[in-house]
Amino acid sequence: MPLHKVRKLNPLLLFVVAITLVFVGCSKSGGGNDLHVKSPPTGEKDLAVKSSYAYGVVKTFTDVNGKMTTASTYNFYVANYDLDAGNFGMTLEKPMPSDDSVRVVFSLVGAEGAKDTPPETGTYSAKADKYMKVESVGIIARKNGADIKTWFDRGKLSGEVKVTSVSGDSASGDIDVTAGDNTIKGSFTAKILQRK
Repeated sequence: MPLHKVRKLNPLLLFVVAITLVFVGCSKSGGGNDLHVKSPPTGEKDLAVKSSYAYGVVKTFTDVNGKMTTASTYNFYVANYDLDAGNFGMTLEKPMPSDDSVRVVFSLVGAEGAKDTPPETGTYSAKADKYMKVESVGIIARKNGADIKTWFDRGKLSGEVKVTSVSGDSASGDIDVTAGDNTIKGSFTAKILQRK
């Protein structure tokens, strides 16, 4: 008589477990709209994004010889509450509704010569000189009824933003930037606002 019994696993049970693991493992990958933030006012936490918008402006550069060039610059706003996009930056930057509200803001400077164009797909580096650059980054949190703004030090800013898709009126990508103790990492999809 054997000392232990050998059990056969039901193939259907193995299949169900495998499919479940595939769905659970893939549920957070690619695309998405979730960020991980770290700053003194927020601490370190995951941010379930509720709304996000971007709008463009044209930035003009003048070199030492007086030569002027332009680039489209996009300002992105990503928040865990409903943003008011009624009047671009003026309403996107309204005081936040509650003490658990968080808004992430970053701007991307496109390629030289781009003017009034949608954000370009590609990698925007925090260390770029002028173009295809992550220009400014901030985390705004609300504590005790007041908005607290934490702007990342540009001299210490490292990392990149990858815009992976631009279609119709939206732009999607991944952000991974750090400056000192401040960090933003994750995926975003923002509705592109158009001036009328």
